Amino acid sequence: MTLKHKGILRIGYVRIGLPDSRLEQSAAFYTGTLGMLAGRVQPDRIYLRCWHESHEFSLVIDETQAPGLIEVGFQVRDAEDLYDIARRVEASGIGVTREGAGEPLAGLGESIHFEVPQGPRLRLFAHMAQAGYVTGFDSPDWVPPRELRGTPAPLFLNHVGFTSADPAAAVDFLTGTLGFTVSEKIVSDSGTQLLSALLFRMSKDVGGQELAIFPGSATRLHHIAFSKEDSTDILIDGQYLRQERVQIERYGPTRQSYGKTFSLHFRDPHQVRLELCSGGRVTEAHPEFEPVVWREADLGKALSYYDRDLDESFLDPCL
Repeated sequence: MTLKHKGILRIGYVRIGLPDSRLEQSAAFYTGTLGMLAGRVQPDRIYLRCWHESHEFSLVIDETQAPGLIEVGFQVRDAEDLYDIARRVEASGIGVTREGAGEPLAGLGESIHFEVPQGPRLRLFAHMAQAGYVTGFDSPDWVPPRELRGTPAPLFLNHVGFTSADPAAAVDFLTGTLGFTVSEKIVSDSGTQLLSALLFRMSKDVGGQELAIFPGSATRLHHIAFSKEDSTDILIDGQYLRQERVQIERYGPTRQSYGKTFSLHFRDPHQVRLELCSGGRVTEAHPEFEPVVWREADLGKALSYYDRDLDESFLDPCL
């Protein structure tokens, strides 16, 4: 008998809304400048994925009147786990909405969605259509396709960051009801208040997180992070982005101690904060696992090891 991992398996996608007519700017930036692949294209929606992803999409952009984070999608093992999680969420007093295959996103199987307390909407699903690796499954060449060379061409979606008016409430639900584990956290100097947390569901050595929570006045998008192979890649990617006149933020390229990644932060044409990251703390959920704890006084060191002084604008949401 094979032991199967139950519940949430992976972060599947992030869905945002932008006031971008026919999504022309977004399509040009994410495919031409960042180096992602466009999948299904609808009049008011575009589906994108990284070249190293076999599923149909990991980033969905809707044309909306106001910008914002719509939802974050996670894949679970099977329909049984989907129903089990729905029961647990409802037992916690939170309403769950069930939707059939293809609703609201093409290529997605049956799903449920709900609001995380002081957090974003999460959608859980057991099936997403696969387009296959662009390099194929038969003895593939693990290098970016020729048409993506000269762009950052990220490997896959790494994590999503959001702000919360009560990070502790969001963390309590994500850990207690959905089974996430805190890999690192930032607390007030007195140790009594949780300010920020990195959470993961699966063992991973790239980023050590699927969700990152930052303090804020409301639940809003903070950033979307994509994985790269190593720091050398990111340094070269910074040159590609700079050459295209992309707005690069102060924190990048830099060693980000909080999460133990080498990271580059930059903005898309609609001011969405994006991150390319490599490395990360090795995380494995076991009874003796302990999160790394950072004090508020060390925020500067936590967010950028080389700078050490805090750039407070980095804590602001982008949408």
